[in-house]
Amino acid sequence: MKKGILLCFHGTRNNEGVKDTLKLLKLFKKNYRNYTVKLGYLEINKITINKQLKIFFEKKISKLFIIPVMIFSGNHSSKDIPKIIHSVKKKYSLIPDLFITKPLIFSKSFITKIEKNLKNAIYFYKKKNIGLIVLASNTINIKAKKEIDLLTKRLANKYKINYSKRILVGLDTNNLKKQLLKFQSKKDYFILVPIFLFRGTLFHNLKLTVNKLNKNLKNNKFKILPLIKNYEYILMSIKEQLKYIKKM
Repeated sequence: MKKGILLCFHGTRNNEGVKDTLKLLKLFKKNYRNYTVKLGYLEINKITINKQLKIFFEKKISKLFIIPVMIFSGNHSSKDIPKIIHSVKKKYSLIPDLFITKPLIFSKSFITKIEKNLKNAIYFYKKKNIGLIVLASNTINIKAKKEIDLLTKRLANKYKINYSKRILVGLDTNNLKKQLLKFQSKKDYFILVPIFLFRGTLFHNLKLTVNKLNKNLKNNKFKILPLIKNYEYILMSIKEQLKYIKKM
């Protein structure tokens, strides 16, 4: 019985971001040796989800697990990827059983890792008058925005932080700067939690903007947490769902 896993990523022009996705691919291949594991990008990169789906269908595998490696229920995971799957399915008379996982925000392992990352920062900085800012990729999807807000509230409540905000990060660094400055008078220090899986243009711009602000403010008001580079937590988060799916 042939089985496959297709990891679906957004796509990036940033070489470091591409390397990060390849690291996760390698990790999945190591943990799922009996599966054919591939990756595909939604846009920008040449290895597209569309092309990889066709390869899987032509191999005539029995089961295919499609994994949108995305955090929230944005348009990419809820609309764009399902649309591609539907388009490819129409071209084949025989297709494998398809199973699509949910975004990572629904995984306990994922949330636990984010919480632990924040806890370590609070302990390290030892600042009493701190605020929390959660930063995520910009989205127009209402459900995704609600998930980001709920995550922000959960983190603040868990660690008794009485001032918390979320910022949706786009390519406009001036807008990001304005939003951060708008909050600066509320607390002595802010811990910034970037909810990104991989390095890319958004995270790169975020770091540059925060560094410039701290230099001008002269007190390192904004403390940005590094991205979690151990992708085991992503693997474990997806494993949770795959175990459930296999029992269905």
